[in-house]
Amino acid sequence: MGDLVAAADPTTRELSVTIKNELVRRIQRMKLSEKRLLALAIAKCNPKAKMLKDRAMRLDPATGEAPGWTIRVTAKEFMEAYPHIEGKHAYSELKEAAENLFECRIEWDEEIVERGKKGTKRRTVRWIYEKVDTTTAGWVDIKFSPSIAPYLLGIEGEFTKYMLRHAADLRSMYSWRLLEIMAQFRDTGLVVIGYDDFCSAVGAPESCVKDSGQLRRRVIEPAVKELREKNSLAIEWEPVKPAGRKVTGFRFKFKPDPQGRLF
Repeated sequence: MGDLVAAADPTTRELSVTIKNELVRRIQRMKLSEKRLLALAIAKCNPKAKMLKDRAMRLDPATGEAPGWTIRVTAKEFMEAYPHIEGKHAYSELKEAAENLFECRIEWDEEIVERGKKGTKRRTVRWIYEKVDTTTAGWVDIKFSPSIAPYLLGIEGEFTKYMLRHAADLRSMYSWRLLEIMAQFRDTGLVVIGYDDFCSAVGAPESCVKDSGQLRRRVIEPAVKELREKNSLAIEWEPVKPAGRKVTGFRFKFKPDPQGRLF
């Protein structure tokens, strides 16, 4: 399938990353370099492209499989999107991220009914359906899985959007994921999220999931600090303790951004 034209924000003329809200809080297992490549590729998709979504998910009569869709990311685009990466390292990071992207997955628990009983089943989906060819000179083709199409293409309902440049300088996946969570509530400036949902969304390590003190020191405080320093976000946060001393969730307050200057 042919490459797509980068979707620029009509006001800022900058690339923006648009994904369905449902995807934001799901477990996304990847490293920062892979997140950078993935976000840039997503920013080059047009979320309004209903026809593309239909083509990406339509089963081929001959193979019985859906084709997904392809986005080309060049080394030049990668360097422009992430200017803090030295030019001599940009293509090597791009290739390494592309090589590893095939192993990156999204995970969530899906409600099911079996024999009249409700339960949950863990689903795991790859972002891309084929390993990336990294022998090309100066670009890589990202072949998105058809399973991801509903979350990135043809989005009409609730979605999360943020300017790619505001995530470009982030050095922590926790900061990036917190930015995405906050972008989901850009109109109100208030995020209230359960403990387990937060841990899943930011990809907190198991040691932090089990210990709210470690979660605060290793995940929340560094992420909030980086977003304050690099994006000038006035963020205040507090744990939610409705009864006793057990932390059941978190509340993040920040200045709303309904005009979309940041988000």
